[in-house]
Amino acid sequence: MAGHFERLMHVLLTPAARAFQKTLWQPPADIYRLARGWLVKFELAGVRPEELEVQVCGPRLVLRGARRDVRLEEGQQSYRMEIAYNRFERVIELPCDLEGMHLATEYRDGMLLVRFESRGSDDERAG
Repeated sequence: MAGHFERLMHVLLTPAARAFQKTLWQPPADIYRLARGWLVKFELAGVRPEELEVQVCGPRLVLRGARRDVRLEEGQQSYRMEIAYNRFERVIELPCDLEGMHLATEYRDGMLLVRFESRGSDDERAG
């Protein structure tokens, strides 16, 4: 009996879990190769900077965060909802090891700019 119940739950819940996974949004990104590194620009309209987490792991840049809906007026009712409000994760893989590079972030006008710059020796910078 327990096996039948488990199979039934699997049949009922697996499609819902897959649909939920597909609804997670991924912010669009532009990637630029620079003279001394990389620039990755994410479009994050409506995401507060304190909701963002940037992580580097080898050649991967991982951006996690959440965009939350804001109630503008008391008693408002949804008519059409096209903007995704939930947690997100975006993984960008670049063709180099990012861990040895200098990382700088800037959040401006709904865009997150993530810059990676090669760390050269002081002799290289002077020369």
